[in-house]
Amino acid sequence: MKYIREHRKLSIITLIVLVGVLMLGLAYAKYFLNIINNYILETKRFYFNSSVLTVNNKHYQINNWDGVSTYPITIDLNNRKNAERYTTSDIEYTIHVVCDTSKLNCSLSKTSSILREDDHTDSYQITVSPIVNFNAGETVSVHTYVESSSPYVKQLSATYDLNVINSRFTYDIEDKAGDLALNLNLTNSMAYYEVEEAFGNYSVGDEISNDVYLTLSDTNKAKCFSAKVTLTFDPSVVILDSTDNSIKNRLSSPYQTTTINGNSYVSKYAFKVDAATNKNVIFYKTNPYVNYTYPRNNNSPIIQVDVQLARTQ
Repeated sequence: MKYIREHRKLSIITLIVLVGVLMLGLAYAKYFLNIINNYILETKRFYFNSSVLTVNNKHYQINNWDGVSTYPITIDLNNRKNAERYTTSDIEYTIHVVCDTSKLNCSLSKTSSILREDDHTDSYQITVSPIVNFNAGETVSVHTYVESSSPYVKQLSATYDLNVINSRFTYDIEDKAGDLALNLNLTNSMAYYEVEEAFGNYSVGDEISNDVYLTLSDTNKAKCFSAKVTLTFDPSVVILDSTDNSIKNRLSSPYQTTTINGNSYVSKYAFKVDAATNKNVIFYKTNPYVNYTYPRNNNSPIIQVDVQLARTQ
């Protein structure tokens, strides 16, 4: 005790170091305990997995949120170890989401579910909606976890850090392994249009509000744009849904096709997206077992998206 009193500063530093080592040890212990527990469950042929959730809480950085639009996060679950080994019973589980309710409204598509033995896959969606005004550079976190209750207990989780960027156009790809198609979601937050061909009292470059644009004739609407989107992709990997109105109403340029096995497929085209609009484009996957989700799963998108916006205010 006398030594401690005489060396108070050194004793405090030593105590802090010991606590830090202990905390670090506990963190690693929990990490390895989760891995061991998962191994034990798999020896019982219990597989409760996800391409995005893990037993040790995987972290994701989402860098394309505008802080204004709602942001969907889709979570997939499966009951397989590989193509031949599946859980041979239904899995009952509950779903949870945690976020800062003073800034966000995080709603779930469901709060519980059953992963059926014969279905092999299930999913749920989190819809993140801002309830305050965000500035570029701010970050908010959304934590989600699922917990099985039958036939065994297992927890999977992930945390998404949404970084607000100063952008008026965002996009993401929604997909999951096993799906035949993926969704390219485009969000145009611009609230106005730019005139690119003079008409009436408007000159090239003039700005038109969304309300005024809606009163124009179809002929004059075609002389304005809020956002022009060009999509470039490899049709040997993803094939555009030919019934989508974006290809039916495509711009004359750019437009490219690729020939595969004697058949011609679209590989690049452009179209307009109206102001304050969400647009969804469907692509069919040549390999349904690949998950092309972006940006939550992949660092780069399978579909290249280039955007020309109406002039900034």
